[in-house]
Amino acid sequence: MSEKLKNHHGRRQSLGIYMHVPFCKSRCAYCDFISSIDSFAQRRKYVEYLQRQIDIAAEKYGEKYNVDTLYMGGGTPTLLDSSQLKGITDKIYKGFQCNLREFTAEANPCTVDNEKLTALKDCGVGRLSIGVQSFDNNLLKMLGRRHDAEEAKRAVKLAKSYGFDVSVDAMIGLPGQNTSDIRDFIELAADMDVDHISVYMLSVESGTALDKNIKEGKLAAKSDDEIADDYQYACEMLGKKGYSRYEISNFCRDGKVSYHNLRYWQRCDYLGLGMGAHSLIGDERWRNAETFDEYYNAIDNLDYRFDVEPLSAEEKESEFIMLNFRLTNGIDFAQFTKKFGSNFLIKYKSAIEKNKNYLQITSKNISIKYEYLQLMNSIAVDFI
Repeated sequence: MSEKLKNHHGRRQSLGIYMHVPFCKSRCAYCDFISSIDSFAQRRKYVEYLQRQIDIAAEKYGEKYNVDTLYMGGGTPTLLDSSQLKGITDKIYKGFQCNLREFTAEANPCTVDNEKLTALKDCGVGRLSIGVQSFDNNLLKMLGRRHDAEEAKRAVKLAKSYGFDVSVDAMIGLPGQNTSDIRDFIELAADMDVDHISVYMLSVESGTALDKNIKEGKLAAKSDDEIADDYQYACEMLGKKGYSRYEISNFCRDGKVSYHNLRYWQRCDYLGLGMGAHSLIGDERWRNAETFDEYYNAIDNLDYRFDVEPLSAEEKESEFIMLNFRLTNGIDFAQFTKKFGSNFLIKYKSAIEKNKNYLQITSKNISIKYEYLQLMNSIAVDFI
């Protein structure tokens, strides 16, 4: 593997690559992501076309960029067998100049076993993001998850034994959830030496099974205030257990941030491969087709980009501000000046004055105070 992760120096810009695997064994009650119930024939065809898209993209970007983060998400990437995982990653290593700082793969606890972890290691994956959501079996059942609490704990422990950095997802604001579930989740994760925890507030999307159950009165949705209180409690518990918050919803120990996701928040270039994936490179943003037939036709026609959106200087600046305000470090003045050619403190003097009670300013950066991060959207809107 060391030869695949060659150190390529030069003046190439850095690039993050996201690979989407849209297959699941079943659909969770809250999910509206682009995914499909797993089928062996469809999976085989999809992997073939994903590899073809990698070849097409490598022709255009392979020599221009240095890839420093890879992320394989879904869906459930760990539904792919060892040869499929290897086929995809070999294409990446062959087509792109890779000097990887991080390679993350998402996993459902049900798919984590010795064979799969060995295959992921062989492909160069060093970080596993496991979709735990909760360690309470009643809540897992309500969410439509296939795993139970014991399977989730087993998956985390097994991944740690293989030397992976492990990230887990936690969901907050669930119907019937109480603070003891939140406390137990964080304590269990900390005891298992989980490196990174992403905490997401439940968003009930229209048309999902969860939305239907709430509308039919089978479940009682929490109020916004209740969810906010649960979130604040989670933040406090995570701090007590040694997890530092570096983004609104993300916490880590020992500096083990998600470097790939930092690319999104710092508005760096990223290339999305696979059905429904999004890209941002230079002055353009686009998406890939969101259905299998459209995706396959696009690859056959050698042009996979849909809804290409040229971005103005003003749009890029606004996005940069909104995204960086999500981070506890906020906006770096030198970086802002380098990208946009102006002094942030001077240009946004009136917005800063209006929000001065919520902001922390140093000689190097401006950020939203920790206790006000949840108000980010209402604060940042004054700057765009």
